[in-house]
Amino acid sequence: MTTILEIPLRNISASAIEDLQVQYPNATLRIEAENETSVSMDEAQFWSIIADFDWRTRNAEAILAPAVARLSTFAAADIFKFHDSLHEKLFVLDAEMYARQLGSNRYAPEENRPFSVDGFLYARCCVVANGQTFFETVLANPEKMPKEYTFESLLYLPRQAWKLKTGQDNYPHLPEIWAETFSNAAGWPGVKPLKDRILGL
Repeated sequence: MTTILEIPLRNISASAIEDLQVQYPNATLRIEAENETSVSMDEAQFWSIIADFDWRTRNAEAILAPAVARLSTFAAADIFKFHDSLHEKLFVLDAEMYARQLGSNRYAPEENRPFSVDGFLYARCCVVANGQTFFETVLANPEKMPKEYTFESLLYLPRQAWKLKTGQDNYPHLPEIWAETFSNAAGWPGVKPLKDRILGL
């Protein structure tokens, strides 16, 4: 018959371990560590993690490091929820009225000028990376859209947190909402949605 003992690690002393060794000389010690954050991912948690960015450095990896470390303490499902929430916010910003407010990469087809769809995605990342207040300000006033600033590295935060948590590179989650430019049909009247183009619809 197997005897299972549950003793909080903080409460066990050297003498208690010696007593157990005498009482159960052939037993195997198993330690079950609970390191995951118990609070599930929600809107407040999302913005709290974004607020962990360290803007004292110019190195993108160092900027993200505190947020990556914190997100990695959440359950895998919560990392995926964070990723979904990120895409939802980038999708909302995927609209012509924001793209026209960029600087050198502004959307202006009437001027026959080039427009980088990736550059616009990275500019939207910059909006989210600057926190909830700035995100809501830009939503309400497209003229506040960053002109020449981007932050592509934000896209890789969930994957990096997953790798730190699991030690694995094979990140298994793909958000249902697309963040790529021209994905938000409502934001681009008269422009065929990206997904329809890819699927040949």
